[in-house]
Amino acid sequence: MMTSECYVFIDGLEEKPVICGYFKLDNQSGRGEFNYGKSYLARSDAFALDPIHLPLKSGIFSYSANRGVFGVLSDAGADSWGRKLILSLHTTKPKNELEFLLAGSGYGVGALVFSLSRSASKHKTNKNTLSDLALLDQAKDDLLANKTISDEAKKAFEFGQSMGGARPKTSIQIDNKLYLAKFNRQDDLFNLVRAEHAAMKMAEQLGIRTAPTFIHKTHTGDVLLVERFDVSNGLPTHHFLSANSLLQKPKVAMSDLSSDYSYGQLAEFIRHQTMQNAGDAEELFKRMVFNAYIGNTDDHTRNHAFLYSFSQKNWRLSPAYDITPINNSKQHGLGFGDDGRYASKSNFLSQAKRFGLANSAAKNIIKEIEEYCKDWPTHFKHFADVSDEDITRLKGVIPEINED
Repeated sequence: MMTSECYVFIDGLEEKPVICGYFKLDNQSGRGEFNYGKSYLARSDAFALDPIHLPLKSGIFSYSANRGVFGVLSDAGADSWGRKLILSLHTTKPKNELEFLLAGSGYGVGALVFSLSRSASKHKTNKNTLSDLALLDQAKDDLLANKTISDEAKKAFEFGQSMGGARPKTSIQIDNKLYLAKFNRQDDLFNLVRAEHAAMKMAEQLGIRTAPTFIHKTHTGDVLLVERFDVSNGLPTHHFLSANSLLQKPKVAMSDLSSDYSYGQLAEFIRHQTMQNAGDAEELFKRMVFNAYIGNTDDHTRNHAFLYSFSQKNWRLSPAYDITPINNSKQHGLGFGDDGRYASKSNFLSQAKRFGLANSAAKNIIKEIEEYCKDWPTHFKHFADVSDEDITRLKGVIPEINED
């Protein structure tokens, strides 16, 4: 029999997770229902899990896309790599979307956790350390090849099972900080760990807020450590809402890419919902242009997010993450402007007003990024000691951006 309902908690508001609502899934119709709890609505620190689709008010919210699971709930659950882990590591296999959420509860990004009991939600403590990385780097190849791995490796990988994306990863603790550990794959065209670290450092140099990254060498290879920006001293400090959940587009039409499935649409959300940090809209424009110049065509809606700060009680654009050269197709995950997802200077400028930018200011940003990125091989060498062979391969990946 499949599970059809659970309680939703927010971890980090208090010492123990706080119950905030109730989620019910109709397994036959694929329709989900969510309602906030009265005790949560009465709290002075209550906030909307999603200000657009789940505003902070009483009543039942219904949802039929995404197999009935509200986007903000699935943000805390497993994606492709995580689902592979859950199916590999768990004896009892999840039979629906809700069971996947419960299987990975407490291991995901942000503050949401799920439980069958209204009082049984406990905080998960990460036990992985730097010394585990060599074992995990070795075991991830076996997992990808559907081979058996040791119980020790299974337990260590569990902490990464609800982190998004398709690439092998887990979480590790170093002192009081939590890091996402990302591994290379044997079939990678180049050392993605070093390329991502270099791209992230370049973004930082351009004034883009980024998640801090470090390269850790093991005897089996390089591992990228990405500092978690939603957690401090082992407890969540922010609620996480992906752009995927905000835009909610199960099917994207070509016309959407020049209107509401675009960077411009996210900029408008920033300007309307996060007025304390209205400069984030300009920073998003910088991220958009930089993603184009570095060939990060994997800039889809799961790779952009907004954070609600428990201490500041406001929303703002999250630090940038997952910036990696992918290919030179110039066809991106989100729309840039009037010409949709195609990367060109005229397309960047076509909707600069949505970011609160005058044409002249937008042109200056594009020029600054273009000039800096011209010398990307030097930056990749300097920041990440990328090999000459990989620089040669990357020349076929990182594009040249034209006027039109």
